[in-house]
Amino acid sequence: MAESGLENKRWTVERQVLAGFALAIVVLAIVGAGLYRATLGFISTSAAVNRSEQALTALEGIYSLLNEAESRQRVYLLLGDETELVPRHAAVARAHALVTELDALLVDVPALRARLPELQRRVELRLSLLDAVLEARRSGGFEAGQRQLAASPGRLEMDALHTLIVQMQDEVRSHRGARQQTAQQGARRTLAMLGLLFLLAVGALTALYARIRREAQERRESEERLDAVVETASEGIITIDDAGRIESFNPAAERLFGYTAAEVAGRNVSMLMPEPDRSRHDGYLRRYLDGGEAHIIGFGREVMAQRRDGSPLPIGLAVSEMRLGPRRLFTGIVHDLTERRRAEARQAELIDDLQAANEELRNFAYVVSHDLKAPLRGIGSLADWLASDYADKLDAQGREYLALMKNRASRMDALIDGILEYSRVGRVKETQVAVDLNALVADTVQMLAPPPEVSVIVEGTLPTVLGERTRLQQLFQNLVSNAIKHRDKPEGRIVIASADAGDFWQLSVADNGPGIDPRHHERVFQLFQVLTPRDQKESTGVGLALVKKIVELYGGRVWIDSRSGEGSTFFFTLPKAAPATREGEAAA
Repeated sequence: MAESGLENKRWTVERQVLAGFALAIVVLAIVGAGLYRATLGFISTSAAVNRSEQALTALEGIYSLLNEAESRQRVYLLLGDETELVPRHAAVARAHALVTELDALLVDVPALRARLPELQRRVELRLSLLDAVLEARRSGGFEAGQRQLAASPGRLEMDALHTLIVQMQDEVRSHRGARQQTAQQGARRTLAMLGLLFLLAVGALTALYARIRREAQERRESEERLDAVVETASEGIITIDDAGRIESFNPAAERLFGYTAAEVAGRNVSMLMPEPDRSRHDGYLRRYLDGGEAHIIGFGREVMAQRRDGSPLPIGLAVSEMRLGPRRLFTGIVHDLTERRRAEARQAELIDDLQAANEELRNFAYVVSHDLKAPLRGIGSLADWLASDYADKLDAQGREYLALMKNRASRMDALIDGILEYSRVGRVKETQVAVDLNALVADTVQMLAPPPEVSVIVEGTLPTVLGERTRLQQLFQNLVSNAIKHRDKPEGRIVIASADAGDFWQLSVADNGPGIDPRHHERVFQLFQVLTPRDQKESTGVGLALVKKIVELYGGRVWIDSRSGEGSTFFFTLPKAAPATREGEAAA
């Protein structure tokens, strides 16, 4: 066992050395990435500064070119020589080109780029004024040109253009300075982070070196502790060599098998196995050593062992291989499964009893429902006969009593149906299919046939879920019919909606009914609980309990948001993925 501890410790130190090298490589990579990023930032900043300088030059050039165009045009006004207009046209074309260039130069300054249309408008306005003077000179001569020039607000427009250009130049300079300052701060932060990272790496490597030295000094103590753990382990630990001979046998193994360590040392481990495993063991081990064909090595398995007295011993066995230089050793950890096998047998008995009880309960429910419904139908029929045959002999109170008796029989019949349906949820299952809730809700509303004064509205598009169509239809049918039944206004409004809630779809059914006081929010989902006296509204108290059971069967939850007099909204969630099948649930 001491050799095993040495081998494990040696590998631990090697891993730590490799970790040190890996850390150094990571640090170098991070430093290189940081320098690369800083270089890219410097290049980007330089390009942005260069564009800013070009933008300043372009703005200055636009103003100068317009001044030049105006000067050339004044010469033409005096002399009337068309050749004087050639430089003027060239200056105008260059000014237009510079405005276009500014759109590319200010690509990283959205605020300034947004002002380019204003600049272009000012330039076009100034040029249009110059063109008007030019046309007046051409058509009316020198005097007409002078009058047009005197009447034109050209100087005011030129001053406004100059003001705009100066403002834009100031903004370009401000952006350039901010960009340079940001780049300098980023470079300083990068250098600081790289320096800190370097110091941390040096500290980590120093700590790693100290740890390796300390572990080398503690190696013997660690080996002793490992031996102590093996000796005191509650699991049996057995070590064999590549010939199958037992090298170590801890006290827990002694208690399990009834042998002492001295009695089994050097003997073949097959002595702890019953037939036919005892005869086959050496062949299994040889095939593994020759070709790597593992029968149990590297796997956890449950097998039968044999005690010293010959009695069988069910065990969980996990075998691992280790190498000490040229030697190959195998360590088996043995766990006694006797108590677990007894518990499993008892569990199987209980499951059989539970399944039998469920079957009896299901049969009982159907038998009871049949036996109860037969006399109920008889009571209902008798009430109809009495009301028909003795109509002339019954007073108003008698007819009221007969109607009350018939209503009570009908309520009992509905209650029995509700109880049966409630008991079927989760026990009787249909095949799960993709259910389009849009079509399902439409079918449900059509089946319920609400009165004309009740409107049912679906907001947006409902999702498609995986589930049992009948159960999902019951879900919406109970919620919608509940809203119809309890409406207290001339016009009822029911709104069905859905929302994405991560792994679930959140659906809701809202109404404008009387609402429910918050203190009753939990109570309404309990079986047989009703808030309205049954003499006012017929209700079994099963519908919302059935809704809760169906939703929870799919792993969702249901709740209500309501206040008295403010209507009610029932929320519930359904999973986007198929819910897990529960063990023990019967197939339909």
